[in-house]
Amino acid sequence: MDFNLKTYKHFKIKYYLRKKNLIFFFHGTSLKNESWIKIEQALFSHQLTYFRILNKLTINTLKTSIFKNLTTLIHGPIFVLNSSSTKLTLKKLGNISPFIGLLGVRLNYQVYSKEQVNKLKKLTYLENFHILHNSMKAFIKKPYHALKSKKILPISK
Repeated sequence: MDFNLKTYKHFKIKYYLRKKNLIFFFHGTSLKNESWIKIEQALFSHQLTYFRILNKLTINTLKTSIFKNLTTLIHGPIFVLNSSSTKLTLKKLGNISPFIGLLGVRLNYQVYSKEQVNKLKKLTYLENFHILHNSMKAFIKKPYHALKSKKILPISK
């Protein structure tokens, strides 16, 4: 087997897609070294590990995986970020750098776009499930007459 940089990056992408539960996909720009060092420092201060992959390799890898729908979003270098921190929020991710933008999040084997995850408060499954459970408990305790609409809607024939 010919093991070169391209096959290494291909295997690294597959590893991230298979093994990591929480992955952030960021769209980046080609930058000079000074700007890139600032972005790396910001990623390190937020306890994020990253892997930068190029356009064509990303598209070819995603076409052969279950994430085929993501190929339309790719128009440049992609950063695959991984975090072990549980205190990470989407507002912190948006404020990392103006040179990189969030494309999507892979959470529990599902890929969500930026618009779909804007209303999440936390990025862990258990905390979101706990919030859902508490809201369902509060909703069930409300009496029916408090939820019933006062307006009578006309029925069209």
